[in-house]
Amino acid sequence: MRDATYENASIDTAPAAGGYYTTAVSGLEKHGVLYMSMRGTWAGTVTLQFRPNSDTAWSAYATYTANDRRIIEDPTDCEWRIGVAFGGYTSGTIRLGIGYSRY
Repeated sequence: MRDATYENASIDTAPAAGGYYTTAVSGLEKHGVLYMSMRGTWAGTVTLQFRPNSDTAWSAYATYTANDRRIIEDPTDCEWRIGVAFGGYTSGTIRLGIGYSRY
């Protein structure tokens, strides 16, 4: 059985302190596959972050400055989120999507 969670966000103004991120998606103690995308006409830096389910601090996994789609195998049982950090937005509308499918 596959369980999945999905989150979407659209950013069209500069985020306040702390940035703007999707709600975290997670394998909830099961390994799975992370799907993420960013699209639109925009300028800025999007950050994909992760944290182990037992941790409270987020760490940057990757940053992106152009539209992209990725599939990431997650053998580590982490929570994931995607967004724009404070100071990372320049202009346009960024449409973000992130999903997690357990196996």
